[in-house]
Amino acid sequence: MKFGIFLLMQSPDMLPSSEIYQNAIEQVRLADDLGFDYVVAAEHHFSSYGFLPNPLMLISTLAQHTKRVRFSTAVVVLPLRNPIQIAEEIAMLDHLTHGRLEVGFGTGYQQYEFQRFQQSLEENRLKFEECLDIIGSALSQAPFSHEGHYYQIPETTILPRPLQQPHPPFWRATTSIESMSSAIGKGLKVITGGTAGSTDRILESWHSFQQALRLSGKTWPQEFIVQRGVYVSDSEEDARAQLPHAVWHTRSARGLRTNTLQVDAGKARTDLTPPLEIEDDPENLYQDWLFGTPEMVSDKITHLIQNTGVTYLNCTFSLGQIPHKKVLKSMEMFASKVMPHFKDYMPDQGKYPEI
Repeated sequence: MKFGIFLLMQSPDMLPSSEIYQNAIEQVRLADDLGFDYVVAAEHHFSSYGFLPNPLMLISTLAQHTKRVRFSTAVVVLPLRNPIQIAEEIAMLDHLTHGRLEVGFGTGYQQYEFQRFQQSLEENRLKFEECLDIIGSALSQAPFSHEGHYYQIPETTILPRPLQQPHPPFWRATTSIESMSSAIGKGLKVITGGTAGSTDRILESWHSFQQALRLSGKTWPQEFIVQRGVYVSDSEEDARAQLPHAVWHTRSARGLRTNTLQVDAGKARTDLTPPLEIEDDPENLYQDWLFGTPEMVSDKITHLIQNTGVTYLNCTFSLGQIPHKKVLKSMEMFASKVMPHFKDYMPDQGKYPEI
């Protein structure tokens, strides 16, 4: 089983950007030392939900502070970017990370961001598919050309050529069975849910993933990636004290997903987001997310592996504005007291019952 840390780089109180970035670098250094397998960087724009507009640029810096951990993105929002430029950046970063790069792509979903980039959210899926085809061709073929709806590209060779052949591994974020099936068929890894999703939602995603694999014609094993909010402490009292950060995260994520979040000079105004009793209930989040003592968190992961064929757990340690020192301590406890129970675990995915 693989473990990663997920960087959102959010700050409800709008802390200085330099502090947010320095904290992220320190967390990544620690993840490398503790034996985490991946560092995964998100892409978000224009609000305190995430101070990270360009995850590929961040990874180029993080790679200089680490030795072995691999990197990915969750995700690069393709409809907001020029696909040839993204292909060039991926190839260059593949060299700068010495082949430790993977890249996750997504369609995007936030009207707030698309409006400001003057892009149509209604066309995001069609544009995504064309951009992904261009990037794959640009990285794997020299030269390549493309004649499509959004882009017409004459014979072109991007330089440098990628270090990993034919290109770094690709991930795709999606909840659609059809899109999952297409991604699996093309050899992509699939991310099926965000940090704020419930355990029930993870189970639904697993059942959808099973259907998608059957439709793709591929066979097990496959990478099944789960993202969870994580806070590990030697005291339940301390773990519960961090729940307001989890509530802030769920309300921000829901507001952005439904395009109802009010943003005031960059600050995500979750105080103006209508509450939902189940999603925002601290006790429910405490039971559902990976919060608690090492024993409690291990039990919750055991529940996940009993009910889904999860192969990779992506951990969001820095949620809301949990104090940086507490984030580092949580990471250390997770790595020393939780990860060892599961490092050698690999599910027999084909034996899970299908719904």
